[in-house]
Amino acid sequence: MMKFMYGLFERENSLSEKEDFVKYNEDSPARYEIMMEGHKYGKRSGFGPKVAPLMISVIRNQNKVLNSLKKNPLEPRTEITEDELAELEKLAKKKGAEIIGYTKIPSNLIFENKALLHTNAIVLGFEMDKKKIDSAPSKKCLHEVLRTYDDLGIVSNSLAKFLRKKGFSAHAGHPLMGAALYPPMAQMAGIAFLGYSGIMISPEFGPRFRLAAVFTGIENLPEKPEDEHCWVREYCKACKKCIRECPGEAIFDEPKIHDNGQITHVENTKCMPHFINEYGCSICIKVCPFNNVDYYQLKENFIQKKM
Repeated sequence: MMKFMYGLFERENSLSEKEDFVKYNEDSPARYEIMMEGHKYGKRSGFGPKVAPLMISVIRNQNKVLNSLKKNPLEPRTEITEDELAELEKLAKKKGAEIIGYTKIPSNLIFENKALLHTNAIVLGFEMDKKKIDSAPSKKCLHEVLRTYDDLGIVSNSLAKFLRKKGFSAHAGHPLMGAALYPPMAQMAGIAFLGYSGIMISPEFGPRFRLAAVFTGIENLPEKPEDEHCWVREYCKACKKCIRECPGEAIFDEPKIHDNGQITHVENTKCMPHFINEYGCSICIKVCPFNNVDYYQLKENFIQKKM
């Protein structure tokens, strides 16, 4: 499997050498390669035979992201109609992507050595089953996370295919090994806000969802001018339950803000031993109040306490 992963990396990186692609810049972060780094930390609990079909599907769809780029129209459309957008959203939700937002991303969100065909982004969120997440750390939880990654890879490729059939150019973004940083992208799209553990919080599912995207040449996507979820950050600062409950003490009490404006919430060398050896861990998601109490109820209670 590692041989296939290295091959994918080489093909991904080759896109940054092509003229028509938007490249990373000097402020771009390096992508943390969980698949490659994991072997340093232990036995990969739960990554047994039952996981193999999921991982094969994930790799297949990662390859599809790259293989399908050549299928883009030579003279693509750049304006989408309201009916076409509604059709796109209906298809996304039919395939399980209940959260949909739109934004234009800066090149510093593109990972180092990576490139995108476009920076107009359709951001997708896919729910993870609460009962399985609440069993964390467990095989059930690990399999649910991987299933979500797989499903998002399928839906991102499906939406890119849909757009191409309509005459648009598209570049699917896989949730595992994506070419750009998804959390700030989701925040810019106004569909969620970054919590203290580095995990996005949405009204629909709290922290219990994963992200992917489709990058497109469509110029009139309905972006949100404001993010109504910014109160989440203030709530997290007062809560910090994820920090207290983290078995590896990996979540920073105060996130590190870098010179380029990007934020680091987790020390990977402390997180990864538990992630690899404890079924992908996910305790920070499990214990988060947004996983256990309605988003709007938490908001109301929080505002009342401030008054």
